[in-house]
Amino acid sequence: MNPNELLSFSIKALNRQRLRSFLTVLGIIVGISSIILLVGLIQGLKQDVLKQLEDFGPRTIIITPVSMQGGSMVGPGSSFAPTSGKLFEKDYERIKRLPEIQTITKVIIGQATVTYKDQSIDSSVYGIESDVFGDTMSLDLESGRFLEPGDVSSAVVGATVAESFDEVLRTQSNIEISGRTFRVVGILKKTGNSFAPIDSVILIPHTEAREIFDDNLLDNEISAIRLTLEEGTNVDLAAEEIEAIMLSSHRVTEDEKDFGVISPTFINQQFSSILDMLTIFLGAIASIALIVGGVGISNTMFMSIMERRKEIGTMKAVGATAAQIRNIFLVESSIIGLIGGAAGLLLGAVIGLIITLFGVTFVFDIYVTLGALFFSVLIGVVSGTFPAMDAAKVDAIVALRYE
Repeated sequence: MNPNELLSFSIKALNRQRLRSFLTVLGIIVGISSIILLVGLIQGLKQDVLKQLEDFGPRTIIITPVSMQGGSMVGPGSSFAPTSGKLFEKDYERIKRLPEIQTITKVIIGQATVTYKDQSIDSSVYGIESDVFGDTMSLDLESGRFLEPGDVSSAVVGATVAESFDEVLRTQSNIEISGRTFRVVGILKKTGNSFAPIDSVILIPHTEAREIFDDNLLDNEISAIRLTLEEGTNVDLAAEEIEAIMLSSHRVTEDEKDFGVISPTFINQQFSSILDMLTIFLGAIASIALIVGGVGISNTMFMSIMERRKEIGTMKAVGATAAQIRNIFLVESSIIGLIGGAAGLLLGAVIGLIITLFGVTFVFDIYVTLGALFFSVLIGVVSGTFPAMDAAKVDAIVALRYE
C-alpha cells in the first residue's frame, strides 16, 4: 500500500465516522486555540511593556530609597553612619559629578490632599527642579506650559488628576495642595506609562514641595534622583558605577544595600522574567486541554478498532502486513491532529484579531504557530500509537469470526 493509497484509505475511514471524528477534532481545536490565544496575549503584554520601557527612556536611570525591614532610621546628625532607606543631598552631589550624565535632578515625592472648587482628592505630588526635570522625561503638554525657573506657586497637572474632579481642571485654574494655593500653568497629555506614572502626579517647584512635606523629611533628605545619560553611554556600566558610588556614600555592602538603581535593563529583566514564567504557566494550563484532546483521539482509535475488527481481519487475509495495519491507524490519528491543529490556529487567529479591535495587543508569533501545529500532529501520532499497535496484533482468523 503506497502513501497515496494509505492516505486515501484513512480519510475515507474517518469520513465514515464524521460525528465521532468531528468531536475528536474539536478537542484538539480547543487545546490549540487556547495555546495560541494565551501565548499571543502574553506576548502582546510583553510588547506593551517594552513599548513603555522605550517611553521610560533608554538612557534614564532613577535612584530610589529602599525602606528597611527592621531597625531604626538614622537621624540627620549621624553624618558618619549609614543612611538606611533614605537619600540625601550628598548622594545627589556625588552622583552629579559623573561625566556621562547629561541631565540630573533631585525629586521630592509626597502624598497630599488637593482641592479644586470644594472637591478634594488625594494625589501624588512631585517637587522638581523645573529647569532640568523636563529634559529627563518625554513629557507632552495638552495645554499650557511646563514649569520654568523662577516659578512660584505654579503647578503642572497630570492628565488623570485633571480628570478626577467633577469639573475638569484647566490651565489658569487655582488649586490647593495641603492648604497652599497653586496656579495650574500646564496640563500633561496622558501617557499611560506604568513605569513613570506621571498621569497621576502634580508637579510643583522643588523648594515648595520641601516646605509642604517638611514634617516628613529629614534635613537635606530627597525622595529620588533622576538622570539621563549622554548619547552613546553604556547604560549598564553607568548603573554599576552609580551603585558603587551609592554603596560608598551609604557605607553599606551589597547585601546591606538600602537603595535601588533602576535602569532600563533592570526593568526589562524583571518584567521579561515574570512574563516568560507566566507564558510557560498559562501555556502549560492550555496544554492540558490538548492532552485531553489526545486522550479523545486514543479513545476514538480504540473504538474504531473494535468496530473494524472484521475489516482488519479481511485486510490481513488478503495479504496486509501488521505494519500496514498499524500505519493506517497512525495516519488516521495524525490526520485528526493535523486538522484539529490547523482549525485551532485559524480559530485562535480570528479570536485574536477580534480582541485587537477592543484595544488589546495580540501577537501572532509564527514560531509559536508552527510549534503548536507540530505539537498537535505529535499528539495525534502519540495518541494513536497504542491503538495502532493493538490493531496490528489482531489475529485474522479471530477477527473474521467477530460479529
